[in-house]
Amino acid sequence: MIRVHLKGTFCTSRHATEYWRDQSKRSDGPVYGRLVNTTSEAGLMGGVGQPNYAAAKGGIIQLTLSIAQAMIRYGVTANVIAPRARTRMTEPLGGFDAKDGEFEIFAPENVSPLVAFLASPAAERVSGQVFVVWGRDLNVLHGPGIAATMATEDRWTADRVADALGPFFAERTPIQQGFLLYGE
Repeated sequence: MIRVHLKGTFCTSRHATEYWRDQSKRSDGPVYGRLVNTTSEAGLMGGVGQPNYAAAKGGIIQLTLSIAQAMIRYGVTANVIAPRARTRMTEPLGGFDAKDGEFEIFAPENVSPLVAFLASPAAERVSGQVFVVWGRDLNVLHGPGIAATMATEDRWTADRVADALGPFFAERTPIQQGFLLYGE
């Protein structure tokens, strides 16, 4: 999993970014470069029985975000998409044949317009983003952030941690089958 998914993405990204960086240095200015990597929601939320797959896909996200930071000075954008689409891998799971009337919710062609946009000149200000796309939905993720801050007047103890976190998590929904993160 790591060798194919993460290292494979790294190797192709490395050669592409080296090319664009060299082009930028030769022209003494920004170049037109667009990197669109593909991950999975398993890289965001884990996957039941698939820690190696989830780790590889999570690594692709962080690799792409790091590339975005390093390459923006050369005019290169880097983004990552987590498509939810019918593929040979997802077909056996069931549910990927869902329709809304004649509209196929998980048809791959619902994902490709995002890729076309991210590769276009119109996306010059879009970099370092993670997208989840399927059906009629296009989600721009807001990276890991602080959901709450707790402080103590003295050193934390297990009891103080329980007192601080207990009420916070009592109002939140725990992870269920890898698709629901703690949330509202």
